[in-house]
Amino acid sequence: MNDLNAEERQRRDAQISAQWGVDSPATREFNRARTRSFLHDIAAFFGGYRNHLLSFQDLNRIATIGEGVDLGVQQIPLHAVRGSVDRYRDFDLAFLPKHSGLRDRWERVAAARQHGLPMPPIEVYKLGDIYFVRDGHHRVSVCRNRGDQTIQARVIELTSRVPLHPDLRPDDLPKVEAYADFIRITEANIHLPDVDLQLTYPANYARLLRHIALFRYLNRGPGEEPREWPQAVHAWYAQLYRPILDIIAANEIMKHFPNRTPTDLYLWLATHFRQLHKRMPRPHELPEIEDNLQYYLAPFWNA
Repeated sequence: MNDLNAEERQRRDAQISAQWGVDSPATREFNRARTRSFLHDIAAFFGGYRNHLLSFQDLNRIATIGEGVDLGVQQIPLHAVRGSVDRYRDFDLAFLPKHSGLRDRWERVAAARQHGLPMPPIEVYKLGDIYFVRDGHHRVSVCRNRGDQTIQARVIELTSRVPLHPDLRPDDLPKVEAYADFIRITEANIHLPDVDLQLTYPANYARLLRHIALFRYLNRGPGEEPREWPQAVHAWYAQLYRPILDIIAANEIMKHFPNRTPTDLYLWLATHFRQLHKRMPRPHELPEIEDNLQYYLAPFWNA
């Protein structure tokens, strides 16, 4: 905006005013955006999930480590702008406006965009692979609604102790918090930085933690104190977790369980080994079990 002289700004403002208001292109665009947001709300209701942005305050409390680093102004992918610092209930997961109170500012941004007026960079936090808007919500909404792929932003990057991806939804926060607590206790993100230990169900992190704690207690010599957590986690990974996952990977077992993680199956095997051992198949049963492994394991599998 500062690159235009006063006369040019006045002329552009007049053009915007002429196409902003009742039945203007910007008004029709906002109405269409609200209709799409309504349809998203209906789909979310029947799909059983919440249709609003991620809360930065929630994820910052759960996952952030240390201080932020200013990365300056850069182009960022709009599909990864999924959260807000203080307006996460004003826009849906597609950054469409959720109520008519956003109309005035939204339409002015849409009209300015239509007439080619430059927009200042938005301001965001980056946590994991997700961007959270500090300033510029309406600009993001208009640009996403128009199909833009990127937007210019001033980025402050924060370090997350757990992976955070743009497909995260507000309903996934309990799972993220449980994993973050598990990582905080074990420091697996430091001692096993390339190992993904995520589980499908949040409650299972406590079970996995108890399993490692038991290993920590039992895996010691006579009269020795239990190992410190870092050493115990390393030993557990090397002696139990990795060998079992190598067997799972070599036999392509995970293809039978597309909605579960390798750590899910590891925990299940470690928990149910005794029951499974009692039901080891006889040789003539192996071909049928190989073709229907998920059904064979179903009685033991924790839903």
